[in-house]
Formats: sequence, C-alpha cells, structure tokens
Amino acid sequence: MFGLDKTAIRIVQIGAIVVVLCFVLAVLTMCNKPSARNEAKVAGSVGKQLDRVAAETPVIRQEQEEKQREADKIEGADTPLPAGFGRSLERVRRGGKHSDS
Repeated sequence: MFGLDKTAIRIVQIGAIVVVLCFVLAVLTMCNKPSARNEAKVAGSVGKQLDRVAAETPVIRQEQEEKQREADKIEGADTPLPAGFGRSLERVRRGGKHSDS
C-alpha cells in the first residue's frame, strides 16, 4: 500500500484512529453543551422545589416538636442505656443466643 512497509502502515493506522477519536470527542463535547433554555428550566425547577420546601418547613418543624414532646413523655426516655447494651444488641441482631460476657 503506497510502497510503505508494515511498521509505517501500522503507524499511519494508529494515527488515523487517534484523529478519529479526537473528532468523536469534539463532536460529543459540542453536543453535550447545556443550552440557555435547559439551564433556565433547571433553575426554574430548583426554584419551585426550594419554594415548596420553604413553605413546608414550619409544618415539618411543628411535627418534629410534637414527636419530641411525645418521646419526652415516655418514662425512662432520658436515662442512659446500660454499659454494653450496644454489644448485646448487635449480638442479638446477628442471631447470637448467648451473652458474650
């Protein structure tokens, strides 16, 4: 082919593949540019979601305070757990039947 030896042909082929990959990368980069319209849509959607969260925040806080008051009414809710409780709980969770201590 064009009087070139095998090594020269291989170098030309690799060069052509690199050029094609660069072209494909350039095309993909141009296609993925966010347009002003898309950015405006995203900004509008985010704004609406933030407005909804801001409107619901007082209700959520009130519900959380009510739950906290209910939890405070439970007898013994303010006392610390006994030493080693976490280890025993993990043993039970994993299916252990006898105490490790």
